[in-house]
Amino acid sequence: MNKNIIKYLLSLVLAFVLSCGEVDPFEGSESSISSSSFGENGGLSSTTSSSSSQNVDVSSSSSQNANVSSSSSQNADVSSSSSQNVNVNSSSSQNANISSSSLQNILDAILETGIYTTKDSVAAYIYLFHKLPSNYVNKATGQTLYENETGNTFSKWNFNPWTLLGVMIGGDVFNNNEGLLPSENSYRECDVDYHDNSRGTKRLIYTLNGIVYYTANHYDSFAEVY
Repeated sequence: MNKNIIKYLLSLVLAFVLSCGEVDPFEGSESSISSSSFGENGGLSSTTSSSSSQNVDVSSSSSQNANVSSSSSQNADVSSSSSQNVNVNSSSSQNANISSSSLQNILDAILETGIYTTKDSVAAYIYLFHKLPSNYVNKATGQTLYENETGNTFSKWNFNPWTLLGVMIGGDVFNNNEGLLPSENSYRECDVDYHDNSRGTKRLIYTLNGIVYYTANHYDSFAEVY
């Protein structure tokens, strides 16, 4: 009897032990699934974070690119502006060179024995030789030549001295009464570019050391030539 009770008790104990130690066949799977899920979620989260990080980098890169683009654009604008400035400066320089070249060509062509009547050639002559060409005479001489040529008494300059007498008028003192030129110089004047039947209004005002001014409106305004 006691043996049967002992066997029964042992069987209960064994059943209890087995019951406590039994493993659910799905538990590992759930754990695995759960672990896998967490792992994948973690991976996803990590991937998402990494992706977010990449997005941040991309944004940063985009921002940098934008900045670079902006900077490049600004630099391009500056470069363009600089280029324009260079072009502008180059153009000015070329204009100066053209002017200087033309001026030099005029100076190179002037001969001391030459006969000249135009603004540029007479101004260049005065600048080079500090005197007027030989075809110039002063007003008094011009009046005498007129009377000898025509037999008439001179009254006014209502004729063209170059076409009538073969001379240009110049060499008389210019008093600078208008006060438009520097007062420290002593000036003389001469006619240039005669047209029609008069002496016209175009004059060169010059000094004996080669300073030359031009007026196209009979002393109302002046432009420095040399």
